[in-house]
Amino acid sequence: MLLDQELDYLNQMLLKMADQVQKNILEAFLSYKTNDDYLVVNDDVVDQYERLVEEICLNLMLKERLYARDLKKVTGILKMVSDLERIGDHAEDIMELNIKYHHPDRLDYDKIENMVTVSMAMVQDAIKSFVHEDLILAQDVIARDNQVDNDYEDVIQYIVESMTNQKAGPELAIYTTLVVKYIERIADHAVNIAEWAIYIINGVHKDKRIF
Repeated sequence: MLLDQELDYLNQMLLKMADQVQKNILEAFLSYKTNDDYLVVNDDVVDQYERLVEEICLNLMLKERLYARDLKKVTGILKMVSDLERIGDHAEDIMELNIKYHHPDRLDYDKIENMVTVSMAMVQDAIKSFVHEDLILAQDVIARDNQVDNDYEDVIQYIVESMTNQKAGPELAIYTTLVVKYIERIADHAVNIAEWAIYIINGVHKDKRIF
């Protein structure tokens, strides 16, 4: 297989993994919102894609004499895939909490819904910034993390107030706290993916030039 074909195959496998991760996030959040235990998060497929992408990256680095541009892409993807896998893990974590607690109540707070909406869009746009080599979109993903962090702090405060006002018992408070923490972590991993997309585009990672 020619190098260009191998790199194209690598891109395809990364995008298939990203599609499965985004599907898992959607299912996990829908389960949280609707209390539906019959939705499925298939993290095994995500893990299989991770191993395949890592294998392709390592084989390319060992077998091919890559030019700087191609080496940037391969090493960037190798880092990116780790964050995608962790997002997949958090989707599974949320689903497992939904099944374990199966709590009939939900804290009705619009900022929880907003955290979900923003974090999902961040993951989608981080991948899109990689596909289209869109530096501005990648930077926008990073900037949006502040909104998720601010909402997270507000949600935690709301949970404390709900316990104080006896609107939520300890179990519901703990359950909700864990869910929103996973949402906040998903946004963090989206930021990491956007930062690796920037690295692939211009060789700069976290304001430090590597290539």
